[in-house]
Amino acid sequence: MKRYRFVLIVLLCLCGSSLFAKGPDDMVPLFGEKLENAQMAADSWKFNEAGELYPAQKDVQIWTKEKYGSFVCKLEFKMSAGANSGFIFHCSDRDKWIPNAIEIQLLDDAGKAPEFRSSMSFYGYQAASKNVLNPAGQWNQLEVCSLGRQVRIKLNGEIVNTIDFSQWTDNAKGPAGTEIAKKFQHRNLAGMEPFGYIGIQGMHVKDIPITFRNLYVKRIDFSEHKATESLFGQKLEKADYDPKIWSMDDQGILRATKDDVIWSRNKYKNFVLDFEFLTVAKANSGIVIKCDDKKKWIPNSLEVQIYDSFGEPTDFRACGSIFGRCPTMFNVCKKSGEWNKMRVVCQGDLITVVLNGEIVTLMDKSKFKHKIKNPDGTEAYPWLRERAPANINNEGYIGIQGLHGKQPVIYRNICIREL
Repeated sequence: MKRYRFVLIVLLCLCGSSLFAKGPDDMVPLFGEKLENAQMAADSWKFNEAGELYPAQKDVQIWTKEKYGSFVCKLEFKMSAGANSGFIFHCSDRDKWIPNAIEIQLLDDAGKAPEFRSSMSFYGYQAASKNVLNPAGQWNQLEVCSLGRQVRIKLNGEIVNTIDFSQWTDNAKGPAGTEIAKKFQHRNLAGMEPFGYIGIQGMHVKDIPITFRNLYVKRIDFSEHKATESLFGQKLEKADYDPKIWSMDDQGILRATKDDVIWSRNKYKNFVLDFEFLTVAKANSGIVIKCDDKKKWIPNSLEVQIYDSFGEPTDFRACGSIFGRCPTMFNVCKKSGEWNKMRVVCQGDLITVVLNGEIVTLMDKSKFKHKIKNPDGTEAYPWLRERAPANINNEGYIGIQGLHGKQPVIYRNICIREL
């Protein structure tokens, strides 16, 4: 089976591979210590005296109350003979989850050849590369790592399945030409938002349970690389700007009165940029990165869009997108008048945007080799077509766009850390 370049592994190696090495101490219980963070029917799931979680009713799911985009989830499970269950994620509708989620199959089939309905498959889509499941009655260790549309499954210490859902653009066949299960052919995975609830399927076969323990989850947000150095300085002494346009008050609030960019005096290549911003209704601004020409920055840089896009569809104009080039995967922008937190991580050609704790945009600019056409088939705006993103230098100045529309965006706590 063809395996695509797995950007998840690359990103985590660049930004801290220790995510996989850490134990559960820095993770939180998936459903809470006493199921207080679980959404489920009354008495449908219970802990036994040994602290093991099991379904008390046939085929009744247990769900998280919160949605997750990019995450690491670790758990242990033990099959009864003939057991059938599933690990469910990116679920947008808990009441009608089967067509609106992804399921990793949990099935008592130790020793059997993998196929797209067997254990550790992305059920109905892609088989595992191998079967390392322990026999019924023995504990298994499962780790699921999701970075947007790229997901990795590790079972009992071995990587057994990886997928890039963005490659699954056909409803009937996978990228390698294999057929997708017919009940899933009404949709394509590339169009699904990689954001939703996490759940576990109950006893899919009556009176044959599967037991779980040590269930933990952690959002991936590159939090170990928190930026601490002020980008522009406490009094803008490290900035290149027009003082008639840009100002910072005693509370550290940065604002502009015209559409002019404030720039860093230094160039940056590999870095983490942290900041907070607040939009007024329909406000529009942007974070300019990788700029090598301040006077003609629009075709000679990339812009992380800052926009009041609460509740709007995801595209390459939404808040957190790489404007005109790479869309956000889902929308977690807050309402106008509320503070948002954003993190921009640049490592060579790789750009990651984290908005309010969720990775919303992943861009490998080396794949954007054309001036007009983006890799997903969309076309860049005419004013961006002078230079292909792949040809933009990785090292450059960082700037913030000023009052681009009639309504302002204000910023605070703008910090950077070089990697």
